[in-house]
Amino acid sequence: MKKRIDKFHEHRTRMNEKILGAGFLPFKQFFSLDTKTYVKGALDERTKELMGLVASMVLRCDDCVSYHLERCVSLGAKRRNSMRP
Repeated sequence: MKKRIDKFHEHRTRMNEKILGAGFLPFKQFFSLDTKTYVKGALDERTKELMGLVASMVLRCDDCVSYHLERCVSLGAKRRNSMRP
């Protein structure tokens, strides 16, 4: 699993640099919008990341699921057994 996560980080870093390095304004605007979306407001950052995770799962985007899952865990989200009271 560690190998998969490391490969994901390498690929994401490489592609983000390539995308932002293209100098295409709409790409920069999208990255800015994405960053601003997760700033604490009416909803905290963790709740927003959990919503991003759900949307990614519905869209079946493996890279997005990996990204949001990792962010959720880093923000303190815990796995809970739904069968417990």
